[in-house]
Amino acid sequence: MTADRRERIRAARRRLAEHGPPRTRPLPGDFARVALPRLLGEGVTVDAAFVDGIHRFHEVFVDLYYLRKLVRPGGLIVLDDFDKPPVRAAIRYFEGNLGWSALPGVAGPRLRALRLPDTLTEPPFEEFHPF
Repeated sequence: MTADRRERIRAARRRLAEHGPPRTRPLPGDFARVALPRLLGEGVTVDAAFVDGIHRFHEVFVDLYYLRKLVRPGGLIVLDDFDKPPVRAAIRYFEGNLGWSALPGVAGPRLRALRLPDTLTEPPFEEFHPF
C-alpha cells in the first residue's frame, strides 16, 4: 500500500468520524461485486461505507447499487477517486434519481461524501432522470 493511499484512507476515516459513525469494518477480501451481494444475502446492514474500487462505470454502479441496500437509510457513503469521470457519472445517477446528497465541504478533489435519504424508496421508472 502506498503512502498516498494510506493517507487517503486515514482522511476518509476522519471524515466518517466527523460526519458519521466512528466505527468501521473492512470489506472481506473479495471483489465488491462478489462480497456485497453476499453480505446483503446475510442480512448485513452498516451505518457507513468507504469505497476505493475499480474505476469502470459499471463496477462503480454495481458497488453503489448494493451499498444502497446495505447502508442504512440516512447513512453515509464516501467514495475515493471522484476525479475519475466514470465514478462521477455513477454518482450522478444516484444523486439525480435516488435522492443521495453530497455533504458540502466534507470531501476534497478525489473524495465525495454522500448522505443517503432517510427512507429507501424505489421511484417509478417514469421518473427517471438522465445523468
